[in-house]
Amino acid sequence: MENTFSVRYDILIILALIISGCDSKKDYEFDPVVVPTRSIKIDSLYTTTEYIPTGGGDSLFSGVKGNFDVYSILKFDTIPGSYDSIFIKLKSDSTNIELQFYKVIDEWFEDSLYKWEDLTLLIDTTVVLDTSIVNTANPLIKLNDQSINVIDEYGIAIYSDSFYSFASREENEPKLRIYIGDSIRDLSCLGDLFIVNNPYDSLLTDTLLIGRGLDIKPTLFIPVDSLPSNRDNIVRAGLIFKVEEPLPFNIVAYDSGGFEYSSKDYIEGDTNFIEFDLRTLIQSDFLKSHIKVVIGAKDRLGGIDVKTLKRLDRGDLRIMWAEIGMK
Repeated sequence: MENTFSVRYDILIILALIISGCDSKKDYEFDPVVVPTRSIKIDSLYTTTEYIPTGGGDSLFSGVKGNFDVYSILKFDTIPGSYDSIFIKLKSDSTNIELQFYKVIDEWFEDSLYKWEDLTLLIDTTVVLDTSIVNTANPLIKLNDQSINVIDEYGIAIYSDSFYSFASREENEPKLRIYIGDSIRDLSCLGDLFIVNNPYDSLLTDTLLIGRGLDIKPTLFIPVDSLPSNRDNIVRAGLIFKVEEPLPFNIVAYDSGGFEYSSKDYIEGDTNFIEFDLRTLIQSDFLKSHIKVVIGAKDRLGGIDVKTLKRLDRGDLRIMWAEIGMK
């Protein structure tokens, strides 16, 4: 019994020492310090909306989507003098869409820029040549005589009451399929483009939008005199904002000479909270009064849509920085 009591007593002493050691506070030579962050509000900004040539993209569009309205125009190789039937073949993931076909009334060029006001100069929108349901199970659309009679001259225009997206000749080209007796012949697409309306003013002040189908991009101006004077001590600096919905875009900052200084791409799946690194640009010698930053969609022809870049909760678009030794 004496030995048993002695062993238990020794264990209690060891436990007491361990517990007392856990309660003691270890001293450090330097205590960790939270580096404060400063910020300035950016109130000089605008969004420009401009038309762009649309003949080089991988997709074509027709119909109505939100505030947008869009027609597509296609031109094919020459139709032979005799045939039994002609179909147009479009590659799309859309299902059960009713397409409308219109006559193109003037010459057009795939690499040219066309605005919404040019639409009636190129397309007779007053007469529907044909309507047809298209879906993934039945991608072939039989053309009636009215459509066939006009398609050889300037091509054909496509529209739909609901939004329809299909591949262009750069991706998976539309084709005319000709049936002559027991033979089948496909005619290539020689050119295509889409014409979309611009529902916005060409210049939107105090607004941050990015978009596709048009060149919709915001430009920001960061006042240099509002930045800290001792910029060498800056350890982190970034432009802070939020993105409403995923849309691949690019941010570019320019130096005093107007040349690209830094850029970064943001893709779908990135966090909606964006911090664009500006530290090295801020630390460089800057001769102008403002730092220019431009944000734009990565693939301007990859869709017909617009997204909002949100400011932070306080309503500010801010550049924030942390500085060594700042109190």
